[in-house]
Amino acid sequence: MPRRAADDDIDREAPPVVIGAVAAGVAPLPFLAVYAVLFISRGTVHPVTPPDVGNSKTTELLAGLIALALFIIGSLAAYWLLDGRRRWLFVLCQAALLATSIYFILDRTSGSMAIPILLGITSLVSLVLSMLPVTWDHMRQDVPSWLRRGAEKPTTAADPAQEHIP
Repeated sequence: MPRRAADDDIDREAPPVVIGAVAAGVAPLPFLAVYAVLFISRGTVHPVTPPDVGNSKTTELLAGLIALALFIIGSLAAYWLLDGRRRWLFVLCQAALLATSIYFILDRTSGSMAIPILLGITSLVSLVLSMLPVTWDHMRQDVPSWLRRGAEKPTTAADPAQEHIP
């Protein structure tokens, strides 16, 4: 693949579509940060009885560490997409968030549906924006034919030997 001028531009700006995808995709990060602090503190310095998660303070600590890991992974995925390095981790995180949101929306015993609906909408918007052709261009990848507007069939190169035959 030949190098393009955009490959040499270190300080290139992300297009608005990519910024929108990242803005929608970081919606769960504040929740994860709060859960991480809450469950880590309840699993170590301020145990509660009965525990909110599991049946011991160890499970509370484990839930907090998982939330912290997901916060770090989500932040890294958003940064990579914004920087134009990688999209796969971002798409994977958003797909997992959408699936989790759908599960909590369908499970009537999990409490209020407001937050899962909000996170489901933001993850769906983020997934759509991260697959638009503008984002593919930002990632320096060719847009697949099935995503191109008015996708044309690939043309075959003409045989020079056959060109001058009437």
